[in-house]
Amino acid sequence: MIELRHLTYFRTVAETLHFGRAAGLLHISQPPLTRQIAALERELGVMLFDRSRRNVQLTQAGQNFYKDTAEIFNALDRAKRNAVSTSAGKSGALMVGFMMSSAYNILPSVTRHYSAAYPEVDMQLTEYVPNLLAIDIKENKCDVGIMYRPEDCAGLDSRTIYCEPLVLVLPKNHRLASSEMISPKDLASESFISIPRTIAPVVYDLIVDYCRVNGFSPRIKLATNLQQTIVNLVGEGLGVAMVPSSMQAMHLETTVFKRMTDAPMVEVAVIWNKENRNPCLRTFVETAEEVWGKLAESMQSAEKGAVKKSSKLVKTE
Repeated sequence: MIELRHLTYFRTVAETLHFGRAAGLLHISQPPLTRQIAALERELGVMLFDRSRRNVQLTQAGQNFYKDTAEIFNALDRAKRNAVSTSAGKSGALMVGFMMSSAYNILPSVTRHYSAAYPEVDMQLTEYVPNLLAIDIKENKCDVGIMYRPEDCAGLDSRTIYCEPLVLVLPKNHRLASSEMISPKDLASESFISIPRTIAPVVYDLIVDYCRVNGFSPRIKLATNLQQTIVNLVGEGLGVAMVPSSMQAMHLETTVFKRMTDAPMVEVAVIWNKENRNPCLRTFVETAEEVWGKLAESMQSAEKGAVKKSSKLVKTE
């Protein structure tokens, strides 16, 4: 049976056309090398070298065999590179789940940067509601998720990427629409539209606890699974809602978003199964952290610029 070492011996002799020099390069003595080449020729049933002349020469069969074995070694080198690349998380496949609100801030940037940095990774994106995303990650149907931290984190690992405040979304003609800052006590008589607790317990509990701390229990009139649907329903005048601040990127003409006093903060994390050994996980998490760091710096700079501009306007007036 032809082994890789036989091919290595053959190619070294073919490239030096000298058994002595080839043996030196291979760090073996000449007699064993001569025997290995002879064994290879017997296995193939052809002569690879013409030894009748003073100098060793490749036969026509040897020349063809040399060209063909180059493909084998090129394929082997490629396989080595691919193995190292995959182990380093630079190639492979990654299934990413995300909740809708992340599509309005971090997801596009992470996807763009990750695809540019790791073009050989086949990344597939799927939108989920948070509770189902956590289930699929636990069952290894999805590699990683950008989501609120689930209520049950058993078997999961995570890395917090950012925290964002909840903001109040109101119909454009609401009595509080012109207020700069909303006190939660002003909402005691309002009908709320909310995400169900079964879908996102962390967000639901933040809303309910925030209201209760301020002296009332929210009257939840409607419940729906998607934050985008919540904002749309508010725009139709069916109630008010508290949503993650990233949802302000919807820019609906029928709604206004308002900051709230001591607004609760919701944590968004990258979540994955502790037993998942996909090497692309590490590179994805690192990219998400790096991207959010840059986004946060950009937002802070924008806020400082807005404050300076406001200050100059006040002085002018």
